[in-house]
Amino acid sequence: MTIKTCFFTFFKTLIMLAAALAATSEAAEEGAVKNPWAFNLTLYGWLPGVDGDFSAGRFSKSVDTSFIDIAEELRNFPLAFMGKLEAHYERLGLYVDGNYMDLDFEPRFDQGISKGLSSQLGVMEYGVMYRLFGVPAAEQVGRWTEKTRSNGLEVYAGGRTIWLDNQVEFRGIGKASSSESLTSPLIGGRFTVEFSPEWFVLVDGNGGGFGVDDIEFAGSVMGMVGYRTTLFGVPASLEAGYRALRLDLKKRLIETNVTINGPFIGLTGYW
Repeated sequence: MTIKTCFFTFFKTLIMLAAALAATSEAAEEGAVKNPWAFNLTLYGWLPGVDGDFSAGRFSKSVDTSFIDIAEELRNFPLAFMGKLEAHYERLGLYVDGNYMDLDFEPRFDQGISKGLSSQLGVMEYGVMYRLFGVPAAEQVGRWTEKTRSNGLEVYAGGRTIWLDNQVEFRGIGKASSSESLTSPLIGGRFTVEFSPEWFVLVDGNGGGFGVDDIEFAGSVMGMVGYRTTLFGVPASLEAGYRALRLDLKKRLIETNVTINGPFIGLTGYW
């Protein structure tokens, strides 16, 4: 009798323990999916051409070249850094996107008095976004291996800060240079279309300036194709597309009316 009672007690304990473990596992899975936070970091390489005018004081230079032509006209290899970080909480998100380019042009004429033009351009975009439709980012990351399809539309508003430094060197005379930092608001949106659980297309466009801080217009448009996968167990996507950035600004001694455009490739990790 005692053995039978102990047996049933032990068996009941095993059932309760198994039920508790199952509930814990289910809660953990639900928690992973329902975690409201999600992050993604994109590192990309942009190979832009330049079409427009740069000026510093009374001196200016017009450029209308592809990336290959620019590389041939540069005295040094172009330096660039480009990356974007996003943080999402349910349908609300924050983002920062930074670009920096250092272009050191050779003189137009070898025997002229000019030794060339150096231009450093930095563009930082930042703001708040909201997903109007489509699953929240956290749910998409939490169910990454399921690769559920979900089109999405997000709108965003924020600011764009531009750092610009133009410098002209002259033989036996010296240098003429001017630097400015300009900030203006921007508004935009992006739309994602899922063609399959892996393949998607994203179109992003924004505009700003509105005369704030002497920026007449500053805007960009981007279109890309992406492929979702995993790298070392981390959700990721590979992207390739085309991006154009237009800047029309004039402040003090600096005036720039330029379109920077070209192909890019990127890699995004999701957490």
